[in-house]
Amino acid sequence: MKKIIYSIIRYPLILIFLKTPLIKILKKRFSFQRSLKNRSYIMFVLDTFFEREYICKINNRDELRQLITSTVKYGQGEKWASHYYDNPIKDFETLKKQKVGLITAYEANPIYKKITEFIKSNNLHENENTYLIQLGSSSGRDLEFLFNYFPKLNFISTDIEDEILNFQKDKYKDKNFKFFKCYAEEIDKCINYFKLKNKKIIIFSIGSLQYVVPFYLKDFFSKIGKFNNINLFINEPVDLRFINLNKDLSSYRGKTSFSHMYSKYAEKFEIIEEKVIRPYSKEDKNHKYTGQYYLHIKS
Repeated sequence: MKKIIYSIIRYPLILIFLKTPLIKILKKRFSFQRSLKNRSYIMFVLDTFFEREYICKINNRDELRQLITSTVKYGQGEKWASHYYDNPIKDFETLKKQKVGLITAYEANPIYKKITEFIKSNNLHENENTYLIQLGSSSGRDLEFLFNYFPKLNFISTDIEDEILNFQKDKYKDKNFKFFKCYAEEIDKCINYFKLKNKKIIIFSIGSLQYVVPFYLKDFFSKIGKFNNINLFINEPVDLRFINLNKDLSSYRGKTSFSHMYSKYAEKFEIIEEKVIRPYSKEDKNHKYTGQYYLHIKS
């Protein structure tokens, strides 16, 4: 029934909203997607319509990225950074106490354990030439988590907005913390700026690469492939239906994120470990298709 109703209203909506200046209203609403709550049914239909009929059909990579990244502008980036900062991940016990569906955050996000084990097993915990770089670090709480275990290492926080990095600079004063503004596919600029070509580099992303437009994700893997001293760790949400199909490189998940088949982007790299985790019950109507994708590769 819903499909029939949508097919009836689809073309009039295209004429009214996508072919007139009214499209600016939907674009502005999209910029605040992450903060929208208690939407009326009419606004829900309009937001869904905008995603299906406009965002999913954008072929211009710059326009698509501009829309996606608009959601961390106008104070939204600092707002979410503050939210996560107020909910810190102090240690492994914190992760083991938090629930993600049917399992703990410790199980749903193996990246914390895997990076920690990697550092210890390679005797990097006191190596001052080791650098951990986080992509889209938001609050910086993940870097702080690792800093609590490895205070002698170097930490570089990257994000795409000054308001986010300025928030972090006010919170993290240790000399081993550095900050750099860049998109994921500009990570080579960060590496060159800090002169890390001959250093041990660990790059990681926890829930940030999902926001990278597919065109630019290809660029990101191409850039890190030019270095031979990088270990990349990824822990990202994905749509399990997309993963099970195993057909495409990427698929739009909705709102501001994508499901990416990261191992396909990383075919030229050495894949150390890959796993997909199902945290939620199949009876969970809202999250039953949400999984976590973990990947560790070496350049």
